Order: sequence, then structure tokens, then C-alpha cells
Amino acid sequence: MKLESRSKKFSLTQISLAMLSSSLLVAALSSCASNKPDANAPATESVSAERPAALPPQPSTPVTVFEMKFLSVDKQVRVVNKPTLAALDFAAYFNNPIRLAGKEEKPENYTGKMASAKLAEYPFPMLDSLSEYEPAAVAGRQPLAWEPLAKILYAQTGNDSLSQMLNSIEAVKWNEPDVFRAFQTVTRMWGVPLSDGSVDWWVEVMPAMWTERSVFYGKLKLSSTGETAEILNYYLTGEMNIDDAMNWARTLSSYWYPTLNTDLEPHTAGATWEGDKNRPFAVMRGNPMGTPMWIAFEVPAFRMNDEALRAKRTADSLAEAGEVVPVNRTLDTSSAFRLETLASLEGTCPVNADTKKFRDALSKKLKKLPKEQNAWAGGDMLWFRRNANYLLADKITGQDSLHNPLPRLLELKKYLDSLNVQLLVVPVPVKEEIYGDRLVEGTAADLCVNPAGREFTREMLAAGLDVLDLYPALMAAKSGDEPPHYSYQRYDTHWSLPGMLAAMELLASRVTQYSWYAESGAQPGSLNLQETKTVREGDLVAHLPDAEKSKYPADTLPAMKIFKGTEAYKGGKNSPILLMGDSFTGVFESVDQKSGGPGSLLAYATGLDVQVLTSWGGGPGVYHRMMKMKKDMQSKRLVIYMMTARDFWQSPMEWDAL
Repeated sequence: MKLESRSKKFSLTQISLAMLSSSLLVAALSSCASNKPDANAPATESVSAERPAALPPQPSTPVTVFEMKFLSVDKQVRVVNKPTLAALDFAAYFNNPIRLAGKEEKPENYTGKMASAKLAEYPFPMLDSLSEYEPAAVAGRQPLAWEPLAKILYAQTGNDSLSQMLNSIEAVKWNEPDVFRAFQTVTRMWGVPLSDGSVDWWVEVMPAMWTERSVFYGKLKLSSTGETAEILNYYLTGEMNIDDAMNWARTLSSYWYPTLNTDLEPHTAGATWEGDKNRPFAVMRGNPMGTPMWIAFEVPAFRMNDEALRAKRTADSLAEAGEVVPVNRTLDTSSAFRLETLASLEGTCPVNADTKKFRDALSKKLKKLPKEQNAWAGGDMLWFRRNANYLLADKITGQDSLHNPLPRLLELKKYLDSLNVQLLVVPVPVKEEIYGDRLVEGTAADLCVNPAGREFTREMLAAGLDVLDLYPALMAAKSGDEPPHYSYQRYDTHWSLPGMLAAMELLASRVTQYSWYAESGAQPGSLNLQETKTVREGDLVAHLPDAEKSKYPADTLPAMKIFKGTEAYKGGKNSPILLMGDSFTGVFESVDQKSGGPGSLLAYATGLDVQVLTSWGGGPGVYHRMMKMKKDMQSKRLVIYMMTARDFWQSPMEWDAL
């Protein structure tokens, strides 16, 4: 079944906040994000009658949002008593060692000119009433993490004044513009509703350790009006269930992944972790500086006692034993497609004067960037440093044994061959490779800017791996761009709908060409497709200089959602196809609007169920998870290994042996 992106116009009753929050908060806010009624709601429904008119009375004692347990130097558990979005966001953002790693050391070019400045001389014109002590106005109020709340307020109201002002605080450079790292961060924020319905904002500002300055407080010269108090109320009081909380954790991990290398560890929600007393619902692993560390999030209401845990494990064991239906498999051993792809690569990406000019210009650009700056703007897009480094790669198979992917991919093929399971490797070109003309001014739109990457694709094919080459299809897709919408997201590392559809068309065509497809029981047309939209804040925005972040608001993107009957599609254990890999398998599939990513689109197009296995921490780690799915593998005919091509070069996650 053909996948198409149609230009049909349609309206949403509310902007989805799946990228930011729980479905509970979205449902509550969607009915009141404007003064207009929900077009999909029954005429007799009165949501506003159930809604509190004001924030609940604040206690006079300080609010403890979460309790922190230090299990070891690299492991923490954060216990959140009440599972509100505000409480979970604060537990994730406040003093998070994953986010703070590497920021304690003094920058090389910091002179310390302002170390002795007096409080009255601080250059913060956006703040009133600077104080060294916590203001009485916030006593007993729940502190907030400003970044996630500011995103919600912008998505719901269209006003980003709060975000701009808070970014401007963190952007103050004390007359030292050459220091990229933030001199100070807003660590806590409080919203104080007023009798007229507006909200005053107070902040705690924490100077970096290397500045030798003390924490201070101030009131923003900004009062938010309109529906802000109501949104804040739901943010503070609306409680999540376990599914909401897991969606929150997956989304957070996906957004932090590009530079913090975050992923969720395989863990049964509410089960024990690192001892009998800790029962988190999610465990996040991060590796921003080469040393892994873990933060677990625990909610008492989500804990499982020993009896419940035993019952769940028994149920899971029975389900695992009973659900998977083994299939008789035969490998398609034809080399025709592989050899045809191999031949098509010959001479298509030569090293010449144009590619040298491109590399020299890109290298010069990277050298000018502060070494801590991982993203920059240009050509109507944001660019990722690691992607750019991949375009400057030397011979990929010349790397050491822990970074050379080829031996590990061949090892994986040998293992799957022994099970009569097909392996198809699908590297996803980086945005910078497709849009080299926007990355480096003066580059021809059709220039192949990545000879080393194209050569590695050739080497994989020559070594006997079945590889789907997406590069030609994605280069062709960009000819249909309608700025400001492109085949890749402007402010993000991932593709958008046109690029994903071009890739899935090619992938679906390849799947249907396998000799076993005719006997696989495929049922094209059994699923339904619905056009929709989603709002996504680019994952590169957080890595810009602080003064630039507010220039790049969230994008509203066209999307598709796949349904099986009336239920959102999700492939199960008996799916004949396993799609595994990094965030390219998960974006639009398990975050954002969901059930509209590569797995769901492939199932729609081929009529075969697709099970998705995503490692947000990077593609090189996902095949180890596959090795633990021994029973699930009995139903598989095909494993599709899809991941960003940048991890073929100097991946922070090493390519370990099986």
C-alpha cells in the first residue's frame, strides 16, 4: 500500500503536548487552551464546571517536591510523593548530575572579572528586588523547573515572553562573551497567582561554581495574564497514572538523547532496583562525558509489593511462553538486490575539489565554534556538531575494534542467519548530509558531501550485508520541500514526514521483494491511516547559546497516525518483523503523536505486523537488547536495523561484541 503525504487541510481542537507532558494534562488543558469550545466535545458537556477556579491554598511550610536517595556516586533515586507533571519535571531537571556533568570545571577563557561584583551591581535588568535570601512571597509554594513549564505555556497560549526572559537571565555573560558556558542558571521558579487572575514569577538563580558567586533571588519584570493561572493550576495538581508517567520518561529521554546520551534502562515499572527498598517506575541512564550514571524515578503509588511483583513476573512469564507463535522460516539467499545496490554506488560520490572545498569550509566553521557548543544556526536550520564531525570522517572501517561497526554487524548477521532470520541494515543519513547546500553556503544542492559514509555503505554491501541505501531517496525528497517545511526538521536531528515517507516507501518495497513475503500472511489494507499534526520542540535548541534559544519555538509538523480498527496501532511479539535501532525508530512512534513512526508506517504499507525496539541511547546498544528476546525471535522473519549513520563514526556508545 502506497504511503502518501497529502496536502489536505484539517483542524485540531488543540495543539498536542505529547512532547512535553502527560495525556492527563493535555486532556485537561485541551478544553481550555482558548475561550472557544472544543469542536469535538458533545454540546451538553461542561468541562469548566469541574475545573478549580484558582490554585489551592498554599501551606506555610516549605514544600518538599521529591526526596533524593544517593545509592552510589553514579546512582540516584528521586522519590516523588505526588505524580504531578510539575513534580516529575522538577525531579528530573533540578540538580540533575546527568545535565550538570562537565560543567563544574572553570572554562579555559574565563577571566573572573566580575567575581567580586556586589549584588546591587549585577547586570540583570529583567529582575526586580534582588536578594540573597529566598523571598517571603514564595514561602510554602512548590518550586518549578522553568524549561518544561515555559514550553507548555508557549504551546497553549502562543506567548513565549516567559521563556525569552528566563533565557535572557541565563545568557548574561558579565562582559565575557567568549565564555560559551552559562555563568548562571535558573534553578527554581515559583508562580504566584494574583487576585486579578495574573501570575507573578519569582526565580532562584544559581551562579556556576567556577564564578565563586552565591545564589540570589529576584522577581521577574513580567506578569503573565489570560489563562496562565489555569494552566499552572493543572500543571501543579493534575496527577498522572503509570502510563502517563512512562510516556513522560520516554519523551524526556528522547529529547536529552542527542548530547546527554540518555536512554531508559529495561525495567519493570514499580519493581526493585539496586536493593529491595527502591522500586522506581523508570530508570534513566545517561553518559554525557564518557562515564555512565543513572537516575531512577519513584512514585509510592506506582510501587509494586513483593506479592504483586511475583504475580506480574508469573503473568509475564506465562504470557511470554504462550503468546509467541514460532514460524517455519527460510532465508532469502538471493544476492540480486545487494549486488544491484552495490553497483549503483560505483563512482557516485568521488573525492574531488568540490568535496574538499566543502570539508575545508565545514572544518573551519567547527573550529570557530566554542568547543562546548553542540549546535548552531544557519541556512534556516539548526545543525548538530556530531553530525558534522561524521561528514569529516576518515575511513570508517579504519577505526579501532570498539568503534568499527562492520565486524559487529557481520557478527549479528551470522547469528540471525543461524536462526533463518533475515537482517536488513538501514543507515539513516544525517540532515547535514542531505542539506549540505544549506550547511555550507556555496555548495551545490546535488553534491555528495560524504564520500567516507558512502564508501562505508559500499563496504557493508561488499562484505555480504543486505543494506537499504536511503540516500538517493532522501536527496530526491528534498526537491519537494516547501519552506519552512523540509524533509528533515529545521531545529531537530530527525526527519520530518516527507523524509520519513520517502524512506518508508523504499523500505516497504524492499520487504515485499523477499521471497518469503508471499507466504508470510501479509494483509495490505488491514490498517487505517489518519492525517494529523504534532508539535515538537527541536532537540537541538537546548544546545544553542543561551541568548539564541528563544528564537526557535516548537514546530507544528504534519504527521500520520496508524489505527487497527479504532485503536492506535502497535505491533506485538508475534510480529514477523522486528524494527530495532535508535531514536529514528522511536520518534513519531513512541513519542510525539505516536503510532505514526517507521514501524507503524511499514506495517500499514506491507500488511505485516512490526514490533519496534528502540534504544534512545544510540543504535550500537540495541542489538544487545534483541539478544534477550529469544522467545520473541521465534516469530521473526526479518530484523531491520535502522539507526543514524553518525554512530558509525566515533560513537560514544561502543560497538561491543555479542
